[in-house]
Amino acid sequence: MARYSTHAIRASVIAVTAIYLLSSCTTSKQSLAVKGEAVNLEVYESPNVLDYAILERQKIPTLADRLETSRGIPISMLGGAISLATQLIKQVIAKDREKYVQEYSVGLTDMYFYDQLSTESAFDPIGMQFQGFTVIRTFTNDEGKQDTALKVKFGVDTRQPYEIINNSIFRLRVEELQLNYTKVKMTSAQKKTINMDFEIVFNTSYVNEQGDLFKDVELGRFYLLLRGMPVDKSLPNRTSYYTDLNGKLLDGKSFIVPRSFGYYVAGTGKTGKSYSQGAYSVTVNIKESALDKFVTKVIADNSDKLLDLLEDKAKEKLK
Repeated sequence: MARYSTHAIRASVIAVTAIYLLSSCTTSKQSLAVKGEAVNLEVYESPNVLDYAILERQKIPTLADRLETSRGIPISMLGGAISLATQLIKQVIAKDREKYVQEYSVGLTDMYFYDQLSTESAFDPIGMQFQGFTVIRTFTNDEGKQDTALKVKFGVDTRQPYEIINNSIFRLRVEELQLNYTKVKMTSAQKKTINMDFEIVFNTSYVNEQGDLFKDVELGRFYLLLRGMPVDKSLPNRTSYYTDLNGKLLDGKSFIVPRSFGYYVAGTGKTGKSYSQGAYSVTVNIKESALDKFVTKVIADNSDKLLDLLEDKAKEKLK
């Protein structure tokens, strides 16, 4: 039997360990896609976000109407929004080691929520043109060409149009999401999936008829928290994972944008009271992580800040 010296055994162990470490630290082909990076957000608009032609005339139910429920006519037939129970406590990605957690933001401002003025009220939904938006992150690949790392499209949920009209609230759904490359560092020894958090915030500034100025008011906030997103194109569940996201409702909601009070030209030398097209801004914060490390966060609906501000102003006027 051949004998080996302690020195030779130690050298062999060191060599094997070095080979393992080098192989495990090799960067995945789908990770660290940051060269020449650009993140863009594009809002898409349409004058027919809500198809009023197909909506039934609403009737606020009276006691007599409610008695009809005993005859088999549900109140929901009269037009009303269905309650949605949304959990407020979520697990969001923890900000840990920088190379394994990457965070970036993109946003647009000075946009109009409606396609026309209104003479009705600050929350008149007629002419709502905001339809949704797309976020695209690109980078320069190894061939020196621009490549798409991430594309996600969010759209207004129009499946509950009465909620928009009656409650001045809208929600968002995923229309398309595709992750081709991640921004975080992933080694070949790590699993081939990542985690991703989306946080979407809507803000506005406007003035009411009493001359009160509301500056940088948060209208609402949305969250999409994704876990185990397939990055490696060889994973068998990759296609189905992203297909199943289509139509997914985001956590959270937002008020429609309040119209700012002003005037319009009603004729030669004449003006009339009106409400603006609703200026607003939207910001998208994205966090990617190769680690399964999360922190508990209460995702509170911040839309009530607007109502609180209006209530405070009203109380001041009563003093």
